[in-house]
Amino acid sequence: MIRFSEFILEEVTEEELDALIESIEWEDIIDMYDESELVMEAISATERIKMSQKLKSRKFLMAMARRVKLRRAAPTDILTKRSKVSARKMVMRKLLKGRNKTELSASERNNIEARASKMLSMMKNLPTKLLPKVRELDRQRVASKGKK
Repeated sequence: MIRFSEFILEEVTEEELDALIESIEWEDIIDMYDESELVMEAISATERIKMSQKLKSRKFLMAMARRVKLRRAAPTDILTKRSKVSARKMVMRKLLKGRNKTELSASERNNIEARASKMLSMMKNLPTKLLPKVRELDRQRVASKGKK
């Protein structure tokens, strides 16, 4: 893998960008998720500092890779994941009835999460039904990137 200083100085081919994008690991993209969505084990202060330094050192590479990824249409497996997430959000919105999830007590939140999981297991076809809409939204996103 090349260093960022070398990366700036030389011409970069599409294959090298693809390799860079494919080399991104979970530790690299963890900052894209809301902390409320992540369930992480408690880590020590030194581990937290190491993780922070690692992310800060790769910040520009990750941003560049993210920009390249956003210019392209998402593959089917990513669209499937997005449709599953949007299905879960739809069910949660219905169960929350206009309330904010963060304002609920821990027991209420756990109860609603369990009910959402149960509903999604009964409605297994919901993500499949949402897939065409998610695919259309992705196409619109890529098309609008080309117009700018």
